Amino acid sequence: MSSNTVQRSKQANTRNRSYLPKWVVLLTVLAGGVIYLFQRGTPVDQAMSNAVSGLSVLVVLGFYWLWFVFKGPAGTGLRRFVGWGSLGAVILLFSLIRPIGVTGTLIFEWKWRWEEIADRSLDSIAGQVIAGNVDFKTIGDRLDFPGFLGKDRHPFVTARWTAEPNESNISELWRRDIGAGWSGFAAVGGFGVTMEQRGEEEIISCYDLANGEIRWAHITEFRHETLLGGVGPRATPTIHKGLVYSLGPGGNLVCLDGKTGEQLWKRDVPGLVDSTSEQDLSVVSWGRSASPLVVDDLVIVPGGGPKGGPFVSLIALDRKSGELQWMGGEEQISFASPAVYTINGKLQIVIVNESSVTGHDVKSGEELWKHPWDGSSTSSASNSQPYLAGEDLVFVAKGYGQGATVFQVKGNKTDEIWKNPSVARTKYTNAVLVDGKIYSLSDGILECADLATGDRIWKRGRFNHGQLLMVGELILVQSEEGELHFLRPEERGFQTLYQVQAMQDRCWATMALYGRKLILRNSEEVVCYELPIER
Repeated sequence: MSSNTVQRSKQANTRNRSYLPKWVVLLTVLAGGVIYLFQRGTPVDQAMSNAVSGLSVLVVLGFYWLWFVFKGPAGTGLRRFVGWGSLGAVILLFSLIRPIGVTGTLIFEWKWRWEEIADRSLDSIAGQVIAGNVDFKTIGDRLDFPGFLGKDRHPFVTARWTAEPNESNISELWRRDIGAGWSGFAAVGGFGVTMEQRGEEEIISCYDLANGEIRWAHITEFRHETLLGGVGPRATPTIHKGLVYSLGPGGNLVCLDGKTGEQLWKRDVPGLVDSTSEQDLSVVSWGRSASPLVVDDLVIVPGGGPKGGPFVSLIALDRKSGELQWMGGEEQISFASPAVYTINGKLQIVIVNESSVTGHDVKSGEELWKHPWDGSSTSSASNSQPYLAGEDLVFVAKGYGQGATVFQVKGNKTDEIWKNPSVARTKYTNAVLVDGKIYSLSDGILECADLATGDRIWKRGRFNHGQLLMVGELILVQSEEGELHFLRPEERGFQTLYQVQAMQDRCWATMALYGRKLILRNSEEVVCYELPIER
């Protein structure tokens, strides 16, 4: 056979080869099946489903690109054009845009590279302070919201609605720019304290809730920023007897004079457990998020430790001097905050650790009991608070497909009462327990479940990973996208009474309610609404 004949035969075979070979069709079908299973049929969280779905698409496209460029039926010129052209397009795209974060469902957010990040464009807060009289002495008043999720770290506020929420009686009092961060507000005596990031400045700031003016600001040179977790502090300060206690993402614990913001004492929490803020971020990937707990003369925060240990579950300091009083437990920390409960007649500190829930003696920190609770502070993180579900029953929930459980404390042992991976999958938020029911944003969908059995009663409405606060008989939900919803729970769902687009940017910070003032914030602004309620 002549060389010309062989060449013509090769060209004919090339022309007859399909641009869509059977293996590509098969791989596409397999990827479609994986996407369907993860989006519809498995108990993992939506972020994992989206990650697997995106990876499946990339695998198909990647293999097809490699085949087309190096083995495809097209001519050499076209294959080179597609290969180099697609690489150039990707390089050009990422030279123009940059990822700035992700949503709770792992959808990337982007900005043009010439656009400045919002917090870096803000002026220094020092020039915005308007000095005035700040008085936190009303601590204990029924109107106060003195720390994370309120008085008992449970997102429920007793109140009576004087009218059904609508456009005429939900009034915006003020709105202003704020630095980045996911810290909520603690509100006492008409003033609110939060944490924020402005450029390289980590700030504890005090706002007058009557008009939004900044009364004082405590500034530390520190910046926390991760792609998945975003920018800024995440813990909510605690106000107690005129003092402010605040824990930064790097573990800097400070006590401030509530009148002026003057620092009274400071402790490096990682240093207390033989670690550093740099090491801390390798084991607590998204920064310390726990709000300090004040019990009697103690201020209590999670301890932690370096990678590999040893670990300390809790640290107690003298609330007036900052002197170390005790260390308790041997568990690595999570992103939840310590809470104080009376269980079987004994006052104790309950904390969700990295992979357990433990109870501790208030006076000594001694571990009284431990219940296993899977988690990792570098991946499937535990964020949600534990709650009492009875005299000796503890409820705890989390996202990442783990769901919720109720266990019984019997002396130094615990027994699981029920566990349901399909309910109360609270990834960035907390459930509320009211009248024997569990209300939660379960993987971003509002859900009601039976506290006694863990069985779902209803589930509807997608709000993504926003926040929930129950005020009287109504549920307030701020969606991750910033829309505020006023909902009345019913036997098989809820009735939407009113909704307003309160904000635009990602909303992960908890809501706060002082008197009739509802304070919302995200990574760019803070807004205060007045509600038609009596307290």
